[in-house]
Amino acid sequence: MSESSANRKLTTILSADAAGYSRLTGDDEEATHATLNAYRELVQELIGAYGGRVFGGAGDSVMAEFPSPVEAVRSAIAIQEALAERNAELPPKRRMQFRIGINLGDVIVESHGLYGDSVNIAARLQALAAPGDICISEIVQQQVANKLDRPLRPLGRHEVKNIAEPVSVFSVLGTTSVGAGKVRLLALALALVVAASGAIAWWWLQTEPRLPSPEPAADVTEAARPSRHFTVGNPAKLAAADALTIYDRIREAMAEMYSRSGNTYMGQYQTWRRYNSAPYRSATHGRRFVSNYANPTARAYGRFPSAGTLPVGSVLVKDSFEVTARGDVVTGPLSIMEKMAPGFNADSRDWRYTQIMPNGEIFGVTKGENADRVTFCIGCHRSAGDANDHLYFVPKKYRRQFFETPAPSTQ
Repeated sequence: MSESSANRKLTTILSADAAGYSRLTGDDEEATHATLNAYRELVQELIGAYGGRVFGGAGDSVMAEFPSPVEAVRSAIAIQEALAERNAELPPKRRMQFRIGINLGDVIVESHGLYGDSVNIAARLQALAAPGDICISEIVQQQVANKLDRPLRPLGRHEVKNIAEPVSVFSVLGTTSVGAGKVRLLALALALVVAASGAIAWWWLQTEPRLPSPEPAADVTEAARPSRHFTVGNPAKLAAADALTIYDRIREAMAEMYSRSGNTYMGQYQTWRRYNSAPYRSATHGRRFVSNYANPTARAYGRFPSAGTLPVGSVLVKDSFEVTARGDVVTGPLSIMEKMAPGFNADSRDWRYTQIMPNGEIFGVTKGENADRVTFCIGCHRSAGDANDHLYFVPKKYRRQFFETPAPSTQ
């Protein structure tokens, strides 16, 4: 196909990759592979939560597109903050940081991906970013400058590989606590960068991850995030009882929004057993508060790690909500796992995954609508292992136990 006859569109490209992946692999190949799989799942989850779509990437990289540059940057900020929280739980030598680049421009659309200078520029911006940071092009900066409650630091114009004109670059500040060394100062000699990197990394490792920046109330009513229910005080210190109170107030409204998808389970899932005593923050679901439901066929799920392989017809549903830094309570995506007949999909142990957005839009279904969007679910749950039937379970402190009533004796 010639360039003149190619299908084209304007879109926002996000490019992300893991910094220092080769070093981490050399230190501990299996642990690095497990961390990368978990982090890629989290990155892809947060891309989807902000209306993005993953279209490429291999190994330690991810390429995604967004219809909105504002949502692309918000997604990148959420990714960096979530990864900082994850890294805080790992030994310093095992921490994996991502670099992110974002560009807006015209791309060539083909069935197997997006191509063109706009995609390449996003990749070059990602390469310019310091680990844990986000670099954006000038055109993205112009679109988001008055819509983010954080400063953007100009890094000047840079020559980048295979791009004819220099690119104006901006750093998105405040995504991780790396102090003054957050921006890679390309004008310094390589020796100075190497010398400074150890001190910068030490400073970052001593600091707590920062909370997400407040989101203006008017901005959380967009199509993909329609339900700002109310605002709570002191959101950084929510106890389990607070999360449960919030959930009890909003769960019917959440179910009503999810029901707009037309999915038959949405009108009934909240009548099933809920296996968590209170909503809890899930690292694999963007640190949102989640609740886990199972239909009667899946009651063995309540045995948690002893559940074994669940029978055909088992359905697990996980709804979610988030509380922003300013205290806005907002509906999150909903995830469904359905155990299908043997032979449905060997890679997923015959689980069919469905994700529904807060506005009722179906984000993706295994072997169905936008199936490529939920392939990361299969990869994430595969890491739970065949012995666990690809299932993750409620954290111990939140587990509810149900005692089955013995069947009456027939003797």
